[in-house]
Amino acid sequence: MPAPRLLVLSRNPDAHGVRRLVEAGQARGGDELVDPHALRLGLQHGKLAAWIDETGPIDPASTVVIPRIGSTSTEYSLAVLEHLETMGVPTLNPAAGVARLRNKFNMLGYLAQAGLGVPDSAMLRSPADLSAVADRLDGWPLVLKFIRGSQGLGVMLAADELAASSILEALNFAQYDVLLQRYYADAATTDIRVLVLGGRARWAVRRVAAAGRFRSNIHRGGRAEPLDIPAELRETAERAAAVFGLGLAGVDLTQTADGPLVLEVNSSPGFEQPEALYGPVVADAIVDYTLSLSRS
Repeated sequence: MPAPRLLVLSRNPDAHGVRRLVEAGQARGGDELVDPHALRLGLQHGKLAAWIDETGPIDPASTVVIPRIGSTSTEYSLAVLEHLETMGVPTLNPAAGVARLRNKFNMLGYLAQAGLGVPDSAMLRSPADLSAVADRLDGWPLVLKFIRGSQGLGVMLAADELAASSILEALNFAQYDVLLQRYYADAATTDIRVLVLGGRARWAVRRVAAAGRFRSNIHRGGRAEPLDIPAELRETAERAAAVFGLGLAGVDLTQTADGPLVLEVNSSPGFEQPEALYGPVVADAIVDYTLSLSRS
């Protein structure tokens, strides 16, 4: 029986994770890196159809998909994923789960509703409300985040109301919504990224911020070290991924005196550091799990 046709949906072919998934897929009989914008969607004779001009139609019975569609991806990319899923194509991550993660404030709401700990947060448009919001978030400083963003981009630390008000006015003028969060000192200097695959927490990395920085993202100069994840954090990460029905999730956590907090869930997580620390095994495992979906 031939291997299923594996489509890696991404608009960023140079990203480490995309390149590694393509390599792993080709080692297992070949796959295709597809820009979602190059995939055509149609309705023909009352049936859903999809095709790629260069390689032909998509057969739901012999195709599986790894979506690399993050919070900043286009609406068309998300529509492609939903269309393929509706056609019956197995996907590593469902369109509904990916869509729920596009707004960071709503994401935290889904997690809180599921009983998971999340940072105290607020979303507002009017800087006039800042003082009251700051009081509810345990005072200054506050962390400000773009509602959509990745790799630590769009994350700011406001020391006082004047700084926060200036940031909010500028971003609101540009039509950017902003998430305000309580400042947790532990999360500012270190956090934990857990990769959950197939419902199991498989790899964990402790990320430590560079000197003088308050963001621990590797893309912002932080360093990473392997972590034998404690049972409580393992369970939290697995529950967080399950809230969104994700086959693959990057779950960012921090430990506080009141227990673990889920900082963010990512449906298209990078895994350069886990592979650097644990060996080139993550992409292989992701591809193998996705291929197994065609037989489930």
